[in-house]
Amino acid sequence: MASRVFALLIGIDDYKSGRIWNLEACAHDAQRMKQWLMQDLQVPKENIALLINQEATKRRIEDTFMSHLVNNPAITKGDALIVYFAGHGSTLRAPPDWCEGKPGSVQVLCPYDHDAKGPEGRVAGISDRSLSAMLAELSLIKGDNITLILDCCFLKVQLSSSTRDRRFVRYTPTTKATPEDLFLGLWRGAVGRKFRGEFGFFQDGCQSHVLLAACRPGEKALEWKEGGKFTSELLTVKDALPLHQMKSSDLSEHLTKGLTHIQQHPVCVGQRKDRVFLNGVPFVADASLVPVNGEKDRLRLEMGAMHGVVEGTEFSLHEHNRFGSINPSLDSFRVYEVHPTWSLARRKSMSKPGGRGSWARITRWNSRTPFRVYVKRTCSYLLRRLFGRSKNSEAELDGIPVKEGLNIVQVETSTKADMSVGVHTRDVRVQNLDHLVPPTAHPLIRIEKDRSRSGVILSEAARFHMHLHRTNPSKPFHESLGMEIFRVDPHTQRRVGPNLLVDGTAAISHSEGVRYAVVLHNHSDTDLWPYLAYMDSNGVDIQLLYHPQPSYPIA
Repeated sequence: MASRVFALLIGIDDYKSGRIWNLEACAHDAQRMKQWLMQDLQVPKENIALLINQEATKRRIEDTFMSHLVNNPAITKGDALIVYFAGHGSTLRAPPDWCEGKPGSVQVLCPYDHDAKGPEGRVAGISDRSLSAMLAELSLIKGDNITLILDCCFLKVQLSSSTRDRRFVRYTPTTKATPEDLFLGLWRGAVGRKFRGEFGFFQDGCQSHVLLAACRPGEKALEWKEGGKFTSELLTVKDALPLHQMKSSDLSEHLTKGLTHIQQHPVCVGQRKDRVFLNGVPFVADASLVPVNGEKDRLRLEMGAMHGVVEGTEFSLHEHNRFGSINPSLDSFRVYEVHPTWSLARRKSMSKPGGRGSWARITRWNSRTPFRVYVKRTCSYLLRRLFGRSKNSEAELDGIPVKEGLNIVQVETSTKADMSVGVHTRDVRVQNLDHLVPPTAHPLIRIEKDRSRSGVILSEAARFHMHLHRTNPSKPFHESLGMEIFRVDPHTQRRVGPNLLVDGTAAISHSEGVRYAVVLHNHSDTDLWPYLAYMDSNGVDIQLLYHPQPSYPIA
């Protein structure tokens, strides 16, 4: 499923103007936010625009905001949009007739070239009025599921010039830019648009977006070398509490609990602040979790023999089935009785206290089918052999972690292998060598060199192999079932041409707009519930194309 999360992340430590005190952890914070989005929420790299230090000029930020968010054709209304800023905040004296409400000062975000000369005069930051108009335009086109996260501050009392007062505070005074420069840098869409300037960025009645700010107006947003206190707390909370059912306003309260000791109180404002964080968009159902029900010590798992479950298969119990939201294991069970579509399991340990959950994830398949892997002798492999461990541990295959119960066996030659693995300096290269897969479908797949990701690919490949080779030796419906694959007219859905399935094999060419139909003929006296899965031989993906609906039990 394509991700429905898009983000513009900005982190600025080094400023162009020598009058601005440089920070230490803003760029790192933006990169940590990107890591969270990519690893936990599985947001593709192309959905994230990251601007660091000198990349984050006022013009570049505004241009990227338009190209990556407002004019991005991949974004549809309702997608979760995040604008994150870590850097200095500042305030300027409000010019006459700046906006409604007669504010005494204007809050601004400080881009890399803040308070420096630009092509249109001196840069006076991105004002509260400008960003409000920008987000209103974005909301009009892409919907109001927008979260603005600011790890900076807007002090009412200027900091002293001492290093001790300034060093760890994400605020800078503006010394050169004038109130008139605010008008010169005003976002064109803000002209003629009403804005209550006395509230700055903290517009509680705002309909376009929700604001999560590091602190109240007038408070200090602090950082340390490891990161901003606010951003660090946010990334701590997401690992401690389930975000999929948390309101943005509740998230702000949890963040406050972790920062009160330093007199920093995060704020959440906006008319949609009582909506679930990011409107719940990233937290889609996780297909690897399946329903369970029953008593505390004995459960029915809605997976059976057809899914690869056997006696001894183990699974963990979880509270929910939402992706990207912390979901720790509450208990462990082992299957003792297997049926075609379901199975029964007991707790692994009756002596330890366990939790109650409604969802299960397989942790050990206990596969009977060996998955044979050939490890290529790359330069990296030889160096590890010479200077590292003399042999692989039981839980690793040339540095790649191996999950228990997958029956992975290392072989000495590629001719005996179902998959080859080569661990190189920069990446891991795998190739499917299974004899049931056509030789033309043996592409070399390059994976970023990451232990956890490489381990996941190896586990998925072993599971793919297990399902590919799984059969019923008794063949109870061998003479009673028939199958056809043929082309259909995309408009009338009528059959076009003969059955393409000949002797168990069908040659199907992929062409734009061409559709195919699969028909099963049941000549037995038994009602059947067929499942149709697509196994991608170019990778290790298994996609369920059809499964019977509960309201129509007979197919």
